Amino acid sequence: MICYAFAVPHESEDLLAQMQSKESFNIGTMQCTVGFYKERETVVAILGMGMERAARNADLVFDYFSVKAFIMAGYAGALIPQLEHADVVVSDNFCSDTVISFLKLLPDFKFAKFCSTDELVSTPQRRQEFAEATECQVVDMETAGVAEVVHGRGCTFAAIRAISDTYDVTLPVGAMNAAYDAETNQTRPINLGWYLMTHPKESKAFKEFVSRLSPARANLTKFLGVLTDELPRGI
Repeated sequence: MICYAFAVPHESEDLLAQMQSKESFNIGTMQCTVGFYKERETVVAILGMGMERAARNADLVFDYFSVKAFIMAGYAGALIPQLEHADVVVSDNFCSDTVISFLKLLPDFKFAKFCSTDELVSTPQRRQEFAEATECQVVDMETAGVAEVVHGRGCTFAAIRAISDTYDVTLPVGAMNAAYDAETNQTRPINLGWYLMTHPKESKAFKEFVSRLSPARANLTKFLGVLTDELPRGI
């Protein structure tokens, strides 16, 4: 069985739409869907945002499912200007060695070094600081914690992200926090509406942020489809 793990439901929507014979349920606060993707037995797990929460739920996946390959996927931010919006990037510092050698044969992605933090790295200045401090090119909020759990379980691991936020973007952090409840993994449209009424200058930036998500997700899902088709059955 392959596990495709995402932090938030929006990242998984295209992949879930393509699954067959699927059934969805919750394990604690973790949303799970089991079924078949590209004729491979698959579980999609929504781990939640942040390293601690995602790592805890990743560990729970192994208590309930017999997973041979664990793919952490979703959105990420670029720490360097060379990465463009919707680029698919694969971590060359967290992936299992067997996956690295296999992925080199696939098209339409870039290798990069990932780092993870619970901070929303929201400005070009902070991205530059992270790049210099970590010598990484991509930042997310879950991979490092999840990778530690999966490697500890002796399971094949890959981290694959699509760039939603380029180096030059300043994120509307206030609106983003208002729009989403990390504890429940649910959107809060009413809360967001009230926030934008009192912070109208963030409206344009928030709309631009949302508009970048679906193209990034489409590229990510396309690559995950190729990966699933080509992934050796023994993994």
